[in-house]
Amino acid sequence: MNILSVFSVFNEKVGYCQSMNFIVGFLQLMSGANEKETFWVFAALLATSNLNHYESKFDGLRGFFKKDFPLLNTYVYQFLEIFRDELPELFFHFIEIGIPELLWINKWIQSLFLYSFPLGLCIRIWDNIFAQGTRFMFKVGIAILKLTQHELLQLDISGVNEVFISFKDEKCKLLPGIELIIAESMKVKISDEKLDLIRA
Repeated sequence: MNILSVFSVFNEKVGYCQSMNFIVGFLQLMSGANEKETFWVFAALLATSNLNHYESKFDGLRGFFKKDFPLLNTYVYQFLEIFRDELPELFFHFIEIGIPELLWINKWIQSLFLYSFPLGLCIRIWDNIFAQGTRFMFKVGIAILKLTQHELLQLDISGVNEVFISFKDEKCKLLPGIELIIAESMKVKISDEKLDLIRA
């Protein structure tokens, strides 16, 4: 993808990393294939760091992709702590069946949900990320798990993995409707103060 080739030269400290193509592809789709606009929005997403706008916190996403993935590791760690607090039964079920984070939550977060979910839902997730900050990802992740936990609790590792893979399909019957997911996300209360105390 030409945009990513140019970006790897523009920002040598980050270069190219897996999942970038999903984000750039999405931005191209939303911009009507305007490469210049896509490039600069992508560059801004990665470069903006700890931008506070009213009550929104937007962490620059370069830490999702640079060496050792510092921000990605922090986000995954923070999410798992919130997951344990919000949905302890499902959290410990995942521990019991031994499902690795790399199979699901790492992909959800690093691709900003684009790798694993239908386009319509991703558009609404991105709307809220821009409106509320990057930490909205924690809320929507918890909401999806909460709305599907009854089914997930019945499954072993292969079953859970198959469900997570099926979420990408717009016809997936296990994935709740878009508006229900967003509404449930709004009910999840996670303060910036709490997140700042949770560090890997």
